[in-house]
This record gives sequence, structure tokens and C-alpha cells, in this order.
Amino acid sequence: MSAPVLICDLLDDALRMNDGVLARRGVSVVREFAEVPLLMLDRQQLLQIMINLISNARHAMEDMPGALQQITLRVALVAGNSLRVSVRDEGEGIPSGNLARIFVHGFTTRKTGHGFGLHSCALVARLMGGTLTAHSDGPGRGATFTLDRPINTAPGEP
Repeated sequence: MSAPVLICDLLDDALRMNDGVLARRGVSVVREFAEVPLLMLDRQQLLQIMINLISNARHAMEDMPGALQQITLRVALVAGNSLRVSVRDEGEGIPSGNLARIFVHGFTTRKTGHGFGLHSCALVARLMGGTLTAHSDGPGRGATFTLDRPINTAPGEP
């Protein structure tokens, strides 16, 4: 159900839900948040996506000892009518052959993964009228997951 949401507050909530494990792993978080108006969106659906993407970013850095343990969250308005939220990690990266399959139901590269998380996030993004994409320059070069969705501002907001 859509309700007025401050996207930056929602991302802070998603971080708090991952906070304990991020702190134990020594993962720092960089916030690059543009000013965004109060938006009408389904808070639970967007929170589900963000929690999953932050958790996956942390997992991607687990087997990278000595590498930068950092997640960058970005919020931006694109072309004045779209919200863009991205989660960038400095982890293991994604081989180009896996980028095409990353959102396929059941596909996983983790030993303990089930392959449902990114698939369900992509489905939820579509239900919100948006898209979820992944980019990586290859193994060892991190990855960025980006959610783009149309903006619906809350009543009384510009």
C-alpha cells in the first residue's frame, strides 16, 4: 500500500536492520543522498529490496580479506521524474556471464544461497513500475545494483 515516505529515512532503516553484522564485519557505509521530496510508495516493498541488496553487498565482500569493506548508498532524482537508488559494494564482483542470469529464479553463486532474493527483488521492482539492474566491471571489482522507479510525490509536495 502506498504511503508518504522519506526515502533517506527508509534507507537508514534498512541499514539499521543490517547494522549488527555490518559492524562485526567492519563494513563502512557511505551515504550519497540527494534531496528528494516525500514520495508515495509501498514502504514495505522498497524496504524488502534495500535490506536484500545491502545484505548481498556485505556477503560479496566476505571473502575479500584486505580489500576495502565499504558499501555506498546513493539516492538521486533522474530526469526529474524518476527515483534512482543504488547499492555499491567493493566485493568480489560479478563475471559478465552471470550478469545476464543474476535475477533468474534459483540462480546463485553462494554456497548457502537459494537464488530467490534478487529474483524476488526484481519482481517487486517491476510491481512498483520500476527496474532493478546490476553492473560489475568483473571479478574483484565490486558491483552496483540500481533501482529506478517513477516518482509519485506525496500530496502537497512539488
